[in-house]
Amino acid sequence: MSARVSKPSPEGNPSGEPDPEISGASALLSARSAVILGASFLIAVCAGVLAYLALGHFPADLAGAVLAGGSAFAGAVRLLMAIIALTGTPGLRLPWRKPGRAT
Repeated sequence: MSARVSKPSPEGNPSGEPDPEISGASALLSARSAVILGASFLIAVCAGVLAYLALGHFPADLAGAVLAGGSAFAGAVRLLMAIIALTGTPGLRLPWRKPGRAT
């Protein structure tokens, strides 16, 4: 058995130092998306647990609880995206906003 060692490519980064182009890259998710996904996951887990407790403790009811959690996740994502989009609209008059405030 022999160890295979490949030569570093000329366009690669053989020194191991972080590439300046990659280190300044943006995040994978925006803060808004992370909040929406996190809150939706929490809602889905709560819905799944409540469905499991309501249906009983049988293996077939576990599948129903998973389906309830999945649909709750999808609904929560849509709802939270709509709520956050409404609160970010500058010209929209909401009851908790002061009349002269832009944000």
